[in-house]
Amino acid sequence: AEHLRIGRSVPADPEDLLVTGGARDGLRLLLTVLAQRLGRVLTVAVEDPGYPSLHRVPAALGHRVVPVPLDAQGLDPAHLEAGPARPDVVLVTPSHQYPLGASMPAARRAELLAWAVEREALLVEDDYDSELRYVGDPLPALAAMDTARYGAGDRVATLGSFAKTLTPGLGLGFLLMPPQLRRQLLAHKRDAGAPVSGIVQDAMTGFLAEGGLRRHTARMRREYRRRRDLLARVLAPDRLPPGVRVLPMDGGLHTVVELPDGQGTAGERRLVDALVRQEVGVAGLTGYWSRPGARAGLVVGFGGLSEPRLEEALRRLRAALVRELPAG
Repeated sequence: AEHLRIGRSVPADPEDLLVTGGARDGLRLLLTVLAQRLGRVLTVAVEDPGYPSLHRVPAALGHRVVPVPLDAQGLDPAHLEAGPARPDVVLVTPSHQYPLGASMPAARRAELLAWAVEREALLVEDDYDSELRYVGDPLPALAAMDTARYGAGDRVATLGSFAKTLTPGLGLGFLLMPPQLRRQLLAHKRDAGAPVSGIVQDAMTGFLAEGGLRRHTARMRREYRRRRDLLARVLAPDRLPPGVRVLPMDGGLHTVVELPDGQGTAGERRLVDALVRQEVGVAGLTGYWSRPGARAGLVVGFGGLSEPRLEEALRRLRAALVRELPAG
């Protein structure tokens, strides 16, 4: 609770938080309880493009998944369905949208909250990469705005994880529960049992209390800001083929390299395969979209390599773009 208060401006009480095995575990728990409460299959709106493994959770539970297009400010409430088909749940990443990297401004967050109040919907905030912001201060979490000031107060549930700041192998996260589901969530959790070893929880408690996570995150920001700057230098616009664009990197551990119009899935696949042969691993952007014919590109992570290895990988990436794409 103190971690959320200091880092995300969320005035949470310890009783509002539930320990989970990570973001996906928290989402499964939340959707299960909400579906039981409503007594029906849910309609879950997700960002398009978005994080595939998280989006597969509602589908695996048998719920209806509705992709919602994004703009430069993130998910646009104007594109959410109305009437009987309106979403019960909207899954959003306002701090750092994955994979496009947009950060939702305060005005759009207020608009989304107002929509949720009017429609009696639940906003599920995946607080993805919120700590790893390189430009300005981190924006307050959506849950910090879920107050009477915006006519809300019980419209947001926040999924948190320590996978990015520490290690995915930790398997430890949390759910900031919405008040109207708290009793059912606690009852369900008692039946399900603890998802994370008590030893791991004790170790994380000490790490948080002693300020270890805060210091570690500050070091990460400095380190990954250098890597982001390295990526920007190696993939500078004047060193890339025409039509290739590197999206802004305000935070996080990845960027998107958009390919020229007309490349499509085939051109993207050709580049991914060429880079595999060069021992460079990237992901195709089209795999993150639900709509066919979406913009092609490459999702490039820069968190898992040392700086010398990263620079070499980026040089190979730039060479592959020059070699595989038409000159004009």
